[in-house]
Amino acid sequence: MASSPAERPAGHAEQVYISAACSRKNATAARPHDGLVAFASGRLIALWKSADGNHAGVHRTLPGHGGDVTALKFARSEGKSDCFVSGDATGIARVWLERDGEWVHLATLTGHTGSVSALDVFQLDSDGQKAYLVVTGGSDSMLRVWTVNQSGEANLRQTVGLKGKIPLELALMRLPSSTSLVLAVGGTETRIQLYTSRAIGADIEFRKSLSLEGHTDWVRCLSFTTPIPTDTPSFPSTSTAYDIAPGEILLASGSQDNYIRLWRLSRRPDEFSTPSPAAEKTGDGLDALDELEEALAAAGDEELRVKAHDFSVAGDGEYSCTSEAVLLGHDAWVTGLNWAPRLSHSTPAPLQLLSASADRSMILWEPLASGSVLPVNPSLGSHATTSTASATVWTSLRRFGEFTSSTNLGFFGALWGYDGKTVLANGWGGSWHVWKLEGAEGMEDWVPQVAVSGHLGTVKQVVWEGEGEYLLSASNDMSARLYAPWRRQANGKKIETWHELGRPQIHGYPLASVAFTSSAKRLQFVSGADEKIVRVFDAPRLWLRTLKTLSGLDLGDEEERPMAANVPPLGLSNRAIASPAEAEKLAPASSDPFEEVFPVNFTVMEHPPLEEQLLGSTLWPEVEKLYGHAFELVSVASAHSLPLIASACKATAPEHAVIRLFSTETWQPVGVVLDGHALTITKLAFSSGSEDVQDKWLLSVSRDRTFRLYERDDSQGLGFYRPAGDAKPHARIIWDACWASDSSFFATASRDKTVKVWAHRDASWSCAATLKFEEAATSVAATFLPGRGLHLLAVGLENGHIHCFTAASASLDTWTLLLQLNSSVAHTLAVTTLSFSPKLPSPSTARLATGSEDHTVRIFDIAA
Repeated sequence: MASSPAERPAGHAEQVYISAACSRKNATAARPHDGLVAFASGRLIALWKSADGNHAGVHRTLPGHGGDVTALKFARSEGKSDCFVSGDATGIARVWLERDGEWVHLATLTGHTGSVSALDVFQLDSDGQKAYLVVTGGSDSMLRVWTVNQSGEANLRQTVGLKGKIPLELALMRLPSSTSLVLAVGGTETRIQLYTSRAIGADIEFRKSLSLEGHTDWVRCLSFTTPIPTDTPSFPSTSTAYDIAPGEILLASGSQDNYIRLWRLSRRPDEFSTPSPAAEKTGDGLDALDELEEALAAAGDEELRVKAHDFSVAGDGEYSCTSEAVLLGHDAWVTGLNWAPRLSHSTPAPLQLLSASADRSMILWEPLASGSVLPVNPSLGSHATTSTASATVWTSLRRFGEFTSSTNLGFFGALWGYDGKTVLANGWGGSWHVWKLEGAEGMEDWVPQVAVSGHLGTVKQVVWEGEGEYLLSASNDMSARLYAPWRRQANGKKIETWHELGRPQIHGYPLASVAFTSSAKRLQFVSGADEKIVRVFDAPRLWLRTLKTLSGLDLGDEEERPMAANVPPLGLSNRAIASPAEAEKLAPASSDPFEEVFPVNFTVMEHPPLEEQLLGSTLWPEVEKLYGHAFELVSVASAHSLPLIASACKATAPEHAVIRLFSTETWQPVGVVLDGHALTITKLAFSSGSEDVQDKWLLSVSRDRTFRLYERDDSQGLGFYRPAGDAKPHARIIWDACWASDSSFFATASRDKTVKVWAHRDASWSCAATLKFEEAATSVAATFLPGRGLHLLAVGLENGHIHCFTAASASLDTWTLLLQLNSSVAHTLAVTTLSFSPKLPSPSTARLATGSEDHTVRIFDIAA
C-alpha cells in the first residue's frame, strides 16, 4: 500500500502513475491465474495487473532491451507461469523470472542477425528441477533452440534454417499421450511447418515432420490446446458438441487470408505404426507427402486433401494430423489466437477459441452440435463450417469490438485474462480493450472494463494546469492527452488512481509543445505542432462534467460552453458541438471511413472513459488559430498573470529564430518580435513568483548554445519586452530551461552534460553553480518545498535517468544530490520534459511529471 506523504522518508520517490501504450505488435501475454499482463511498449516491457479491483494501471516497466520489443510470451506450464521471454528488433531475446513477486532478468539469448520475429517458451522438469525450452525465430530466417535453467545458464541446442522464410509465430506443445514435443511454425508462406523432438534435455533436436496446407496467405498466429489431459482419462468431453479423446491436441492457425483453420493431432494406434514404403524411402515421409499434396492440389480434389496426414517420431511411434475445420467470420487479417486456458488439474479446458483481427473485432468461438439451432443474431457474425464430414459446427458465440471508430485500424493479441472470465486485446492506437463476464449464472454478459492507454510516440511536453490537479501531455503520435485522478469510495476506503480522462486534440501533425492559458490556466490551452499554426482549445461542458464526476473538481462555468467537439471529415480543426441534436446532424451515416464523423457519447460514466469514448467524446473545441511563423512550431509558453503567450519555430537563420507574442484576450500579435538567436529556440519560459517578478522576464534557450533574457517594459504596453542579458554558457545545444518558483534563479540544461544555475546578484545574472553529469542533460524543472525551506531541482538525462538536487535559498552555490531514479523506475531513453505540480502532496513532498522518448508519461512523489 502506498505510504501517505507524511510517512515518506527524505530522499524517497514513490511512483504514482505510469502511462504506457502497447506497441502495434502481437507482443503481449497474459497470465490467467492472476490476470497479470506483460506487453511491449517500445523498448520497455510494461506489467499491468488487469484484475486489480482498484484499476491502478501499469505498476512497473522492465528495461533492458536495446531495440523495440517485437515478441513476448509467458512460459506454457502447469499452473501459474513464473517465466516469460521477450525478443527485440536487435535480435536479442531476454528471459525473465518471477522471484518473490519481483521480475528479474534471468538470461540473454543472442545470435540472430535480424530482429526476433517470433518466439515461444515451454517449461520443462528435468530431474526435479525447473528448466525452460526457448525457441526464437528471426527475420534472418533462422530458428534457435535454447534450454535455460533456474540459475540463468543458457545453452544453444540447435539452429534450424527456414530457407528464406521469416517465422511470424511459433507454438510449442507436447504430442498426444507423449513426452515428445511438437513445434508449429507459421510465417511468410502459406504452409504451417511442424517439427517434432523426442529427446528432452541435452539431446533435444527438432526435425521437420509435416507441412500443413490450406491457408492462401501468410500465417500470423498459432495456438495449441489439450482439452482433456492424458493423465485424466475420466474427464468427459469438454463439449457435448465435440468429440475429442484424452491427450488429443487441437492447433488453431490464423492467416492474412482472413480465415482460421483448426487441426487435430492424435496418436495412431500401435497396429498402424508400421512406416509406409514411401516413408522408408524418404527418411521421414516428408518428400513423398509433399509430392502427394502437390498432385492433389493440381487435381483440385479438396475432399482428398483434408484426409489425415501421418508422421512418425523416432522412438515414439506414429501420429496423425487432420484438418478439422475452417472458421469464417473475420473480414481482415487474423492477428491473434488463443484457446481458453485450463485453470486447474481437476477440470478440463473449456473448448473456446478467441481470435483478434485487423477488422477491429475479436470473436469468441465455440462448437455446436450439427443438429442444434444456430443463433440468427447478425451481431454474432458468420458461422464456421467444417472442412470434413464432422458432427459439429463452430460458431461465433460473441463478437467484441469498436465498430464506430475509424482510427482504430485493428486488434492484436486476443488474450484470456483472469480466471478465463476476462478477454483482452490491444488496439492500433496503443490502448487496451477489456471485457469481463459478469452477472448471475445464465444471465451473464461481457461488460467493457477500464483499461490502460498511453502515447505511441515521443512525449514532447508535460504541463500541469494552474492548480496542479491534472496534467496535459503532447506527443509525436499527434495527440494531446489529459490525466487526472479518479477519486471514489470502496469498502469504506478512499481510493485515488490516475487515468487518461481526456484526449482534447487528435491532430494530423506531430505535436511539439503545449501550455495552459487564461487567467486561471485551467480550461484553455494552446498547442504547437509540426505546422506553422498555434491552435487554441477551450474545455467543453461534457469534459467538465466528467472531471466533476470522477475527480470531484467543480470548475464551474459550464453553461456558457459548447457540449463537446468533433473533427470534420478530412479536417484538422475540432469543431464545437452545442447539443446532442447538432451532433446527430453532423454525423450522417456513411460507408466511407474517410467521411466518418466520430460519434459523441453524451453520457458521463461512473468510471474513466474507455478508448472509444476518448477518441470520440473528449475532444476540446478549437477556438482560434494564430499565424506568423514560417516553419514548424517548437515551443509555446504562457505567462502566469498576463494574458500573453510566446511562441517560437524551427530556424536555420536569425530571421526565423524569433519569439512572437500574442494576447490571449484578442488573439492578436502584441509587442514586438524578439530576436537575437541564430538557430532554433528550444524552450521559452516566463518568470514566476511574487507579483513584482511574475512575468517580469522571458527566458529563451537555443540550439545556438546561448540563452537570452528579455525584461518586460510596461511603459509601452502589453507584450513589450526588451533585451536584458545573454550568454553563451554551454559548449553544446541547450535543450531546456526553467525558473525557480520565486525566480531567484533559472537553470539551463545542455548536451554538454551540464546544468548551470543562474542567480540574480548585483542587478545582473551570473552562474552560481554548475552540475556535471555522465550523460547529456535534456530537461530540467524546479520547485520550492516550504516544509524544508529548500529549492528542489530535477534534471532529466539522455539515458532516461532523473537526478534530484536540493539547495537552500541562501546558498544557491551548493546543491546536494537528494536521489537518483534509474531506468528500473524512470525512463530508458532521453527524458524530454519535466514539470513540478503547483500543488504539493505535503509541505516536504513535491509531485513531478516526466515524459520521455520511450513514450511513457510518469508521475512521482518526491520527498525531501
